[in-house]
Amino acid sequence: MPEVIDIYSPMEEPAPPPTAAAAPRPCRIEFTGTGAEYFRIWIVNLLLTIVTLGIYSAWAKVRKLQYFYRNTRLDGAVFDYHGDPIAILKGRGLAVVLLAAYKYAPPLLGSFGLIVVLGVLAAAPWLVAQSYRFRLHNTSYRGLRFRFDGPVRQAYLIFGPPIALLLIPGALAALVPGSDPKHPDFRVAAGIGIAYLVLMLLWPYLHFCFKRWEHGHAWYGRAHGRFEARPWHFYRTYLAAAGIVLLCLIPAVLLVRWNVATFKAGGRPGAAFSLLFAFGFVFYAALIAAGIFARAKLQNLVWSHTRLGEIGLASDVRPGRLIGITFGNLLMVAFSLGLLIPHALTRVMKYRIESIQVLDAAALGKVAADAGTGPVGATGEGAVDLMDLDIGL
Repeated sequence: MPEVIDIYSPMEEPAPPPTAAAAPRPCRIEFTGTGAEYFRIWIVNLLLTIVTLGIYSAWAKVRKLQYFYRNTRLDGAVFDYHGDPIAILKGRGLAVVLLAAYKYAPPLLGSFGLIVVLGVLAAAPWLVAQSYRFRLHNTSYRGLRFRFDGPVRQAYLIFGPPIALLLIPGALAALVPGSDPKHPDFRVAAGIGIAYLVLMLLWPYLHFCFKRWEHGHAWYGRAHGRFEARPWHFYRTYLAAAGIVLLCLIPAVLLVRWNVATFKAGGRPGAAFSLLFAFGFVFYAALIAAGIFARAKLQNLVWSHTRLGEIGLASDVRPGRLIGITFGNLLMVAFSLGLLIPHALTRVMKYRIESIQVLDAAALGKVAADAGTGPVGATGEGAVDLMDLDIGL
């Protein structure tokens, strides 16, 4: 029997199509500060720091960071800095005491001075971790502060080897009776040279570990930072910068040999030394350029491999552009006898800050909104209250 269709019954509405997820909205960070504005802050900070014999430097740091943070804008909102100058002053006072103990304890206290130096070395990574926790805790965006829960034990693994290699040789040399720093024992010099070579080979890996510790333990509300780079990314960047230096070093060595041969053959020494001086100037400029190249590539590497929760970031600094800005700044500062330092600083900061973008600014704003509707974990906040200080410059 054929199926009877009731034409009077209402027809079912078709199901609505699934709503497509909103596309990520990338947003580049803006910097609105100017050299003229910052000059007024900079000159007052400089004069008051000199008049107060350095005491005002803590307040100068807060004013400087507040200016740069409050002129850094993302998606219509600005960052802010809430550091306490007294806490910064306490941290710097402690740093001065530790440096004085390192320098004067070995020659004044003998063997006991070595114990003091080891105590300074043992405290240094903890102080660096505490300083970074202080800095991040006092940084906010949309009224929500960042926080940091990096384990201190990782700070010892990262900062311990370079601190020991840089400081212990000097302390041990000071304990040796009758040692002459200008003419050290060959075995001691060879040992120090090998230690520095090992440190140089490990440096890219230590840099990777530091950035993984720094970015991987940062929080913004409930969004947890992640660092997704690999050690070979850092080695590749450092090797590229070393290749630039090597390309400049080879012709420099050849030119030195040619000048020496010319001088011995009775050639004009004035022309030879002038050429050598000119090439030396170009060589050192190339060294500076290699350092700037590495800084640009490392900024792109670090920020393009950092995520905050599910929010990605990216950086697109062009090394050639940054090199041009830096050398222009050097000429500007030299010809102005230092008065244009604020203009130079704001120029390079503006370019580097505006090279960073958040790949989904709407999601970042949602993180801030969600944090205001519920509890946010306070891991690390107790440590800030326990020892509220900052040893950074």
